[in-house]
Amino acid sequence: MKTLLFLTIVLISSTLFSQEKASIVTNIEDGRYTLTDAGASYFARLSLECASRNQPHYFNEVLRKKGDKRNADDVWPSFYGCFDWHSSVHNHWCLIKILKKYPNIPEAKEIRLRLEESFTAENIKIELKYVSSNDNGLFEFPYGQSWLLKVADELYKWDDPDAKRWLENLRPLSNYIAFVHLKVWPIVKEAAISGSHDSPALGLSFAYDYAVSFKDEKLKKIVENASVKYFGKLKNSPISKEPFDYDFMSASLLVTDLMRKTLSEKKYVKWVKEFCPDLFIKENVRKALIIKRTAKHDGYESHWDGYHLNRIWCLNGMLKTLPPDMLKDGIKEEWVKSMNDMWDYAQLNIGKKNYDIDHWLSSFSVFALIGYE
Repeated sequence: MKTLLFLTIVLISSTLFSQEKASIVTNIEDGRYTLTDAGASYFARLSLECASRNQPHYFNEVLRKKGDKRNADDVWPSFYGCFDWHSSVHNHWCLIKILKKYPNIPEAKEIRLRLEESFTAENIKIELKYVSSNDNGLFEFPYGQSWLLKVADELYKWDDPDAKRWLENLRPLSNYIAFVHLKVWPIVKEAAISGSHDSPALGLSFAYDYAVSFKDEKLKKIVENASVKYFGKLKNSPISKEPFDYDFMSASLLVTDLMRKTLSEKKYVKWVKEFCPDLFIKENVRKALIIKRTAKHDGYESHWDGYHLNRIWCLNGMLKTLPPDMLKDGIKEEWVKSMNDMWDYAQLNIGKKNYDIDHWLSSFSVFALIGYE
C-alpha cells in the first residue's frame, strides 16, 4: 500500500506542480496573506510526497548500524518520511490541518489514505515503544514530542469520524508525551530562549494547547508555572539580532507566543511591551522584523526561511490575543507589511524539488498562515 500510495502522489505532483505559485495566497481584510484552495493543494502535495518517502532519511545516514538492513519505515511505521521523525510529525499536522479546512481539494482522498496508514493502533504501538525506550524516554524532547501533542490537539478539534478513530489510536503515544512534560518541566530550574530544537518556549506552547483541549489541568498549571519561571521577568529581547547561528525559528517571538497563552490579557500586554518594545513603536518595527537575506537557501541556510515563517505564525498568534488599540497609528500596517514580505522571501525556494527545503518548510508555511485559525 505504501508503494502504491507514493507512486500516486508522485504522479499527481508531476502533473500539478506547474501551477503558478502566485495563486497560493490571497489577502484577508487587513492585508495579511491566507491560503487559497490552490495554495492548500500546493502544500498538500509537498507534504504528501515528503511524508511518504523514507529515503533519504537520517536513520539510514546516521543512526543505522553496520549490517542493519531495516529502513526508516521499519523503525517508525507512522512517521518514517521527511528525513527525520519530527519533520514527519509536523507534516502530518499539516495534512490534518489542510484536510480539515479544505476538505474538497483534489488531494483530499490521498491525504485521508496517508493518515489512515499512519494512525493505526499497531503502528502507534511501535512508535511509542521507540519514543519511550530511546534517549531515556526523551527521544525528540521537547521539539518532536511537542509537535506530536499538536497533532493530537488538531485531531481533537476536528469533528470527523476518521479523526476520532485516529486520535483514539494515537492516545497511547500522546498520553506518554504529556506524562513526559509533566515530569520534566518541574525539575528544570531555568531555560534560555532558543530558536532551535531545544526551544522550551515551543515545547511549552504546544503542550499548553494540548492541555487546554484535553482539559488536563495539571499539565496546564505546570506549563503556566514554567513559562513565568523561565520568561516572566525577561525584558528587551534581542529580537533584531536574530537569527542566532542556525536557528530555524524566532527565539524571541516563540516566547511571546507562549506567554500570550499563559498570561491574562492585562498581564500579557504589560509583559510584551517590556519584552519586545520595538514591536509597538512604528518607526522601529521594520528593524525588529528585518529580513536578513541569504543567497543560499539549501542545507542549513534553509533554516532562515523557516525562521521567517515561524515569525509570521507567532505574529499571527499575537494578533489573535492583543487588544486592537495596541496596534494603532499605523503599527499594525507595519506588522502586516513585514509579515507578507517575510512570506514572499521564504517562498522563493520552496517547491523546487530541493529536499533540504521541502521536507519541512511545507508544514511551516501552512502553520504560518492558518496554524492559529
